[in-house]
Amino acid sequence: MDATETRDQKIARLSEEVARLRSQLKTQPVQPPPTRTRRTGGGRAFLATLLIVLGVLMAPLALVAAWTKAEVTDTDQFVATMAPIVEDPAFQAFLVEEITVAINEEIDLETVTSDLFDGIATLDLPPRASDALQLLEQPAVEGAQSQIRSTTERLIASDTFEQVWDQALRISHARLIAALSGDTYGAVVINESGEVGIELGPLVASVKEQLTAQRFALAERIPEVDRTVVVAQSDELVQARTAYQAVDVLGFVLPWVSIGLIAVGVLVAGRRAKALIWAGVGLAFAMALLALGVALGRVLAVATVSPQYLPTGAAEAIYDALVPLLYSTALAVGTAGVTLAAVSYFAGPFRGAIAVRRLTVDSAEHLRVAAEKAGASTGRFGTFLHRARRYIRIGIAVIGAAVVLLVRPLTPEVILWTVCGALLAILLLELLQRPPSVEAEPAQHRASAAAHEQSGAAK
Repeated sequence: MDATETRDQKIARLSEEVARLRSQLKTQPVQPPPTRTRRTGGGRAFLATLLIVLGVLMAPLALVAAWTKAEVTDTDQFVATMAPIVEDPAFQAFLVEEITVAINEEIDLETVTSDLFDGIATLDLPPRASDALQLLEQPAVEGAQSQIRSTTERLIASDTFEQVWDQALRISHARLIAALSGDTYGAVVINESGEVGIELGPLVASVKEQLTAQRFALAERIPEVDRTVVVAQSDELVQARTAYQAVDVLGFVLPWVSIGLIAVGVLVAGRRAKALIWAGVGLAFAMALLALGVALGRVLAVATVSPQYLPTGAAEAIYDALVPLLYSTALAVGTAGVTLAAVSYFAGPFRGAIAVRRLTVDSAEHLRVAAEKAGASTGRFGTFLHRARRYIRIGIAVIGAAVVLLVRPLTPEVILWTVCGALLAILLLELLQRPPSVEAEPAQHRASAAAHEQSGAAK
């Protein structure tokens, strides 16, 4: 009876409380939501979208500027990029042809040979000998030309020439900077009409040295050659020369401006998880377009410079040697964008992400509790991991991004192992950390076990 009255009293008291709360709600005026907040939210969304879009659109330009700066200002990078060109057969054939033509023009083999045979003819030779001598004149010219060509081919195909080529590239790098600065003297020059040329003087000197070692009589008559082989022409090259200083600055500034715009846009956005996802997807799409542009640029560049200045094979070799760094960097940034979008999704307030996180956290929690009951515990180290878990996750993300952005060459294997390593580190963090709830669970288990033992002993 007392229990029934108590229950009725509770029901009556709850009913009175509900009625009182309803009366308070009726007496208090309902204030409409301020329109200023809505406007502010819309303005923030627009500003965040604008900043992220600007940062994403600037990313390809920043990447090209940084690539140009690296190729122009870093001698080691320049040599590493251009040295493999000399191993291409099409480029070797181009060098052989140009060096041979330059030597033949300088020493004029036909005139020299003709003067030599005319001098011999004045020695009152018999008619048959004189006729035979005339028949030997043209083969002598062709033999000399053949020896020059074969010597040049052997020199360019040798390991010695690779060392000479590397050294010439290092010297030419400083002259390239001088050419972009407006200096018209050097191994690589850009003149006022936008023609890019390579100075053959150092290469002809190497061939002359080889011919002299072979005791080729006419080698001493090869003078110092001051000849520039035009390999490309474009009006934009003049603009590139005049904009050299700007590129040198923009190559450093633009990447940070792009990153800063995206970061500020994400901070301004009301829904930062979605903003990060769209920023990552946008970066990946922009890098895909850049890679497509580089592929199409190969066709246009080869069609522009060939065959007027370069054979098609040599032009393709030069272009293929220049763009791998740009390709790999675009791949790195695009992969970082995809990773950013994926991490932002799984860390955001989305149903699928929450389900995955709950499954991971619950599984780790069950394993921790089971380990604690079995007497295995991470102790103070686990407590430290729990307190610093947010900073550890940030550190894992930063290390993964650094690997993707800095490791070269960037291959699918490197990307795969980086992602797997980051996921494994996060899973180990969830498993090894020791939240307070895990500490309380074994204590409760031990207390209940002790109470059970005491009750059994009392019985």
